[in-house]
Amino acid sequence: MHFSHLSIIFFFCFLLNESTGQINVDSTERKWILNGYIENFFVLNRNAAKESNISEFQYNHNRNNIPAINHAYMGVDHESRLFRMSLNAQIGTYVKDNYSSEPKLIRNLYTAYTGFAINKEKSSWIDIGIFPSYIGFESISAFDNLTLTRSLLAENSPYYLSGIRSNHKIGANNEIYVYALTGWQKIKPTQGNSLPSFGFQWIKKVKNNNKINNSFFAGSNYPDNNRKWRYFNNFFWQHNIGKWSWIIGLDIGLEQKFKDSKTFNTWWSPVLITSYNFNDKLKAAGRIEHYNDKSKVIVKTSNGNPLVGSGYSINIDYSPSSNMMYKAEWRQLFAGSDVFFGENSFSKKAEYLTISFSYRLSKNLF
Repeated sequence: MHFSHLSIIFFFCFLLNESTGQINVDSTERKWILNGYIENFFVLNRNAAKESNISEFQYNHNRNNIPAINHAYMGVDHESRLFRMSLNAQIGTYVKDNYSSEPKLIRNLYTAYTGFAINKEKSSWIDIGIFPSYIGFESISAFDNLTLTRSLLAENSPYYLSGIRSNHKIGANNEIYVYALTGWQKIKPTQGNSLPSFGFQWIKKVKNNNKINNSFFAGSNYPDNNRKWRYFNNFFWQHNIGKWSWIIGLDIGLEQKFKDSKTFNTWWSPVLITSYNFNDKLKAAGRIEHYNDKSKVIVKTSNGNPLVGSGYSINIDYSPSSNMMYKAEWRQLFAGSDVFFGENSFSKKAEYLTISFSYRLSKNLF
């Protein structure tokens, strides 16, 4: 994606938002909302060739030494008394990398779902279609994340899902979701797979700005004659106190070694992120992480090496307004085998500086 495309999209978004001067619209008043988002980035990596990827298992900010659009989308959301829908189209290097296995006609769909309220209080809904993943604390939007780049555990778990979901609020502090899905980050079901996948999420808010989340997945992306069941659990604890906030996360996954096997290949990944707000516009964050997939269940590199590695990052964010975000991050990743792209060959280490600018809008149409 070149600067000309970026400029056109950004200018269009800027004009639309200037006409409203608002980003957040009260959900009790909204009817039809025009959404827009764009994140431009540049990765400075002295040990990599221009336009090359950092690795085969990262899907965000994964172009070296060239400005690019990570993710941009535009579309509409609608919510009435008992009905809601979302339809947003997307572009960017993230889309090109992460949706490569999907049919071309649907790769550019960010969201495409309709939903119905089960009760008059609108505390329970059923949605059908394509929607963001419930797994993990990191999303595709720069505004939702404490860091600039995504953690390894986020890059290697679903960002999007398709199927049916239902949420139910239980009191003021608990909410549960249940899912029937087409697979592990699959819009088009795997040919020959006759069974859906299943998901469950529990969100609990506790005092002092604490949130506990547990998400579970069970399913298979294999056809019936070679079905290997995958079980995956994501847990995180998010806490804010004063100017400090932190997130502790842990992913654990298991997949059968072969059909009907009672033994499993496993992978796991812990992460710790802490952030400090200097003021309403400026904050900084740091991260340490580890990812272990020695059985190559999730990460399959072209040279056959497994991903067993760790890393750290530090970043600073500047937000001049609620709809703009500048970020800069230094990150180092290192592994036990050659899994990162170097200038001429694979490498055990990746060191790079990433900068990004993000812009969003939310305009109440009528």
